[in-house]
Amino acid sequence: MDKIAELIEFGYECDYLDFKEKQYHKDKSMDLLMDIMAMANSRHNGEKFIIVGVKDRPEGKEIKGIDPQEFIDSSNYMQLILNNIEPEIQFDYFKYEYKDSVLGVFKIYKTDNKPYMMRKKFDRLNEGYCLIRKGSTNTVAKRSDFDYMYLSRGQFEIRFLGHALHAVHDTEGCASIEVVLANTTELPITIIGGTLYIRNCHGKELSRHHVYGLDEFIGADFKLALPPKSEAVGHLMVGFESSDPFRLNIDEYGICADQFEFELLLVDARENRYSATMNKASVFVDGDFLWKVKQQKGIPHKFRTHR
Repeated sequence: MDKIAELIEFGYECDYLDFKEKQYHKDKSMDLLMDIMAMANSRHNGEKFIIVGVKDRPEGKEIKGIDPQEFIDSSNYMQLILNNIEPEIQFDYFKYEYKDSVLGVFKIYKTDNKPYMMRKKFDRLNEGYCLIRKGSTNTVAKRSDFDYMYLSRGQFEIRFLGHALHAVHDTEGCASIEVVLANTTELPITIIGGTLYIRNCHGKELSRHHVYGLDEFIGADFKLALPPKSEAVGHLMVGFESSDPFRLNIDEYGICADQFEFELLLVDARENRYSATMNKASVFVDGDFLWKVKQQKGIPHKFRTHR
């Protein structure tokens, strides 16, 4: 399941996701400016989405869809946003086929130049007007919001140092990959969880592995505090099971000829999300993780851990 389908099925309106039943036609230009501006100013550091053609009801989502013949070209929206909001907001608007319906998706990204505000008067929106998304609501930005925007400039950076995930820690039931985690902001950041997603070259998710420590296995209670202007370098420990080699097409020698795409998603105590991807990655497996693969091929395996 790709990210957008996952948001449609399991997501809820929050500071990085909104659902709209209908497209923004010309008479709704002011609404579009407000929604894009508010979402761009939200405290969520990752990508943000407005999914059009979905009615969000308390009892569940209703897929209304968009008539493909009436789909509004993204250039119309881009010109409106560019002319009226400063600094420039990076976003795309594109068709997305979900089951038997066509939806529209606004994908807003690279919002690290906050605050975004009206560059001139438009309808009832005055020059300098600034909205911020908080939860599922757009509200006028206050002094504390501006303070946070300026103080938090910088970013949380994730960089892979290794190109392979090593599933060799069978005693702890985990794998590891070397990473750099850098907090270049003026605020402390505490990572409280995360997941490593492994996909094939076509973007299909093959497996997911929860983060359990840095340089040592902690488990579900893992936390990592990074003071302002600091970084941590180490081996990120993620869960791994003996059934994962099947999902990843690992052979009895612990290798696979295929290359993968890794996406690491981390979450901090303020529910901000940070991600990094790496293509042409590989997975190496050893030890008791291979016992099921060997069993399927009729190869004896001598356990070195107790099961």
